[in-house]
Amino acid sequence: MTALLPNTIKIGSFEVSRPIAFTYLLTIFYNVTFFLQFSATPYLVKHLQLSDADFGYIQTIFGVFQMIGGPLFGYVIQKFGIRYALHLCYLSTLCSGLALYFSFDYYSLLLSRIPVVFMHGQQAHQTLLSALTTPGKERTSAFGRMGLTFGIGFIFVPIFSIAATKLGGDLAPLLVSAALCALPSLVLETCIEKKSYEHEISTDNANGPPPQINITNVVRILQKPGVANVMIKKNGGVVPFIMIIAVLNLYIIEKFNATNTENQIMQMMMGVFIMFSNGFGVIWLRKKFDEQTLLIIGSLSFVIGYTLFTFVFFNFWMLLVIMPFVSLGMSVVATCADSLLTALVDESEQGIVLGTATSLNSLVRTFSPLFAGYLLQNYGFQSLTLLGIVGSLLAISFMVVSPVDENLIKKHKTD
Repeated sequence: MTALLPNTIKIGSFEVSRPIAFTYLLTIFYNVTFFLQFSATPYLVKHLQLSDADFGYIQTIFGVFQMIGGPLFGYVIQKFGIRYALHLCYLSTLCSGLALYFSFDYYSLLLSRIPVVFMHGQQAHQTLLSALTTPGKERTSAFGRMGLTFGIGFIFVPIFSIAATKLGGDLAPLLVSAALCALPSLVLETCIEKKSYEHEISTDNANGPPPQINITNVVRILQKPGVANVMIKKNGGVVPFIMIIAVLNLYIIEKFNATNTENQIMQMMMGVFIMFSNGFGVIWLRKKFDEQTLLIIGSLSFVIGYTLFTFVFFNFWMLLVIMPFVSLGMSVVATCADSLLTALVDESEQGIVLGTATSLNSLVRTFSPLFAGYLLQNYGFQSLTLLGIVGSLLAISFMVVSPVDENLIKKHKTD
């Protein structure tokens, strides 16, 4: 990184403002800490000699707490500010890592999941980016580059995990994760000034107090013109992808006798493809098309990926052909939908609408292993990929028949 102007930083060929650049750095640090815990948890379960059913219950509790925490964390952002919410997120992640490491039985492991209620780094960082950018091209590109940081973090996780395991055993990544949580807090306090985004919040608060977090306000926000419309379009292709990911490891082990090394390779492949599709694909496409057109392009990419899954997934290495399309679909649809959602609501409601979207995804992740496992066992892997094709085609049809009124988006751009 080389400084060009007092408030500008150049990262490779990209020139971005200093607060946005350090927001990307926060995202990388957080993704590494979060996924270090996620990848080490199965080894902890094995160390405690718990059953697969126990692990399933723990994962379900994790999903329920995340689902509950999404809107609650959005309220924390609006009530106490983005800075406070970010520190709470990092502190909760630190507590989670330590609680996991010191778990000694099933019940202590369950208790260790309580901090995940406030572990919503993506939601917090998206809200910070929303305060630092304007709706439309700038915000979509910023969200896309945040996806690039997700891929970078995903690639670093195996490196930290392998090094920590070599030095301290299978549970060492949990301690490394807890220690690394200090880095994003330090960067936030020393490198991102409050004045870089507080003007957005103070202007919006002048129009009235921030909305309270309750079912009535969540429903009210969902009923705002275009919000539910975008939510439906987003999840048509995304939900089947979450279900496929829930059982993909199991399927490739059973179908192709994949080793643990090949599983790690698959995870790194996903990280690389997501990194490039978010960091370069979304940004390049946004220069050519608006968000609503990109939703159609992303859904078409989903259709191609799911079709390849259905008809040509006869070898482990076919993932090299399939995953670019699925990753591009996920990156484009998720990024553009979240950008549109923040453009369709008031500034004070962005945390809540992103929290609601996060909770819906957490709800799917909570129950997807159950439903996806049932479909896999009774109807085969192709039942999931066919569901993806149908869901994506229905989403495209809805995009064509019922586009979001451009005047709604333009109104929030000019407010």
